[in-house]
Amino acid sequence: MGKLVAINHLTLDGVMQAPGRPDEDERGGFAHGGWAIPDNDEVMFEAMGKAMATGGPLLLGRRTYEALYDFWPKQTANPYTDALNRTRKHVVSTTLREPLPWQNSTLIAGASRAPSPASRTSRRRTSACSEAASSYAR
Repeated sequence: MGKLVAINHLTLDGVMQAPGRPDEDERGGFAHGGWAIPDNDEVMFEAMGKAMATGGPLLLGRRTYEALYDFWPKQTANPYTDALNRTRKHVVSTTLREPLPWQNSTLIAGASRAPSPASRTSRRRTSACSEAASSYAR
C-alpha cells in the first residue's frame, strides 16, 4: 500500500476553510476566504511548484476537484498549472460522472461516506478536516 500525504492549510487559530479565494467556501457564513494568499511570496510559490512536480497522484473530493479545475487549467506562466495537468487525479464523488473534463482525472464513483467498523473503533473523534473532506466528496 502506498503512502497518503495530506496537505492542509491551517491558521494558528484553527481555520481550515477557504484559503485560496474570498468566495471559495462560504458554508456556515464563513466570510474570511482567501486568507492564505496575502502572505504567499515567490519563494513559497517556487518551493510548492517543485514539490508538486515530483509528487504523486492527488486524491480529491468533488468540491476541491471542481474548484481546482475551474481555476488552474486557465492559468499560464506558473509552476502549478503544468504540474496539476500532468498529475493523476483520483476524484471521489457520488454525483460526478465519467468522463471527467480535466486530463488525467479518474472518478472513484459511489464511494461510501460512512466509516468502516474498524475505523469507528480506532478513532473516536471526528475532526474538522474529516468533516470537510466528506462534504467535499458529495
